[in-house]
Amino acid sequence: MELTDIVVRPDFTGLPPNLEVGLTHLTDNAAAVLIMVSGLGIVVSLIGLLLSGWTSNPHLADRFKSSLAVSIGAIALLYLGVAAANYSARLFQ
Repeated sequence: MELTDIVVRPDFTGLPPNLEVGLTHLTDNAAAVLIMVSGLGIVVSLIGLLLSGWTSNPHLADRFKSSLAVSIGAIALLYLGVAAANYSARLFQ
């Protein structure tokens, strides 16, 4: 299994085809929104780190370092969850 092999594929057996397509798009879009929000958090944290270094404010730098760690952790948690779901889906097929 490669790291780039992360795909969300829920099981919609027994549902109408148009509902299946809609729910598949919904799950893909939800993952994309979570990645975009975490990416925005990374960008804001890096800008804050830049400003705190420019103003020589160590307290502000500590806050932005922790927010950067939270944003990176959120993306990592999302990818680990999807990878675990894909692994378990392949395990039970």
